[in-house]
Amino acid sequence: MATQLGPTPMTLAQDLFTSGTTQNHVLGEKAYSNDGRTFRYVKVGAAALVPGNVLQSPAVTAAHTNITPTAVSAVGDTTITTSSITTVANEYANGTMVVEKGSTGAGLTYLIKSNPAVSAAACTFVLSDPISVATTGTITVSFIRNPYNGVIQYPITTGTGTPVGVAVTPIAIGGFGWICSRGITGVLADGAQTVGVTGAAVPAGAAGAAKVMAATLFQIGVWSKTTIDTQITPCYLTLD
Repeated sequence: MATQLGPTPMTLAQDLFTSGTTQNHVLGEKAYSNDGRTFRYVKVGAAALVPGNVLQSPAVTAAHTNITPTAVSAVGDTTITTSSITTVANEYANGTMVVEKGSTGAGLTYLIKSNPAVSAAACTFVLSDPISVATTGTITVSFIRNPYNGVIQYPITTGTGTPVGVAVTPIAIGGFGWICSRGITGVLADGAQTVGVTGAAVPAGAAGAAKVMAATLFQIGVWSKTTIDTQITPCYLTLD
């Protein structure tokens, strides 16, 4: 019987091991297999997914972080306007805006509904939820894309986003499908690592691979058997 998804009986519009050209679920939607594995629904970024590769969120755009809005926000506001930036239409839809600094309002996170395309100009973001705490003082905010909108292979040496899971089936550039974020799945190994003793971590010395855990790395799981360098190895992921 094919792997079934869902903590309880549910109908999925896209099967697990498929690559789709149409979005059938909310990006980031979570589903579970009957054996306890966790999967996330994603859109693929600039390169097709390779099974066993560790994946990250789209790279953070530095120019879209630590921005001073053009005005403070009042309770009930549903838009916020930035200083000059460049972005494509709805690049941040279902992403988040975090108020990082302010005499009041700092620490709040808001879901973004939409944004227009702008080029070196002010940009007005529409929020899904209204401002709940007025901002005062010197304000800075950061915009982060939905981490499942444009996933890419985890880079060599230095990550540029957040680890989100591992590819379980080939998915084409710009396509939609499921990735694994928790439970046993095959992961590309970088180096010889011992079952149950060493954590699987990124970044590694090969793109999309995981290596032995160290203080400066991010642990994504624990190896389920001793690895063979450059080969796919079962790994218990702990990202979700």
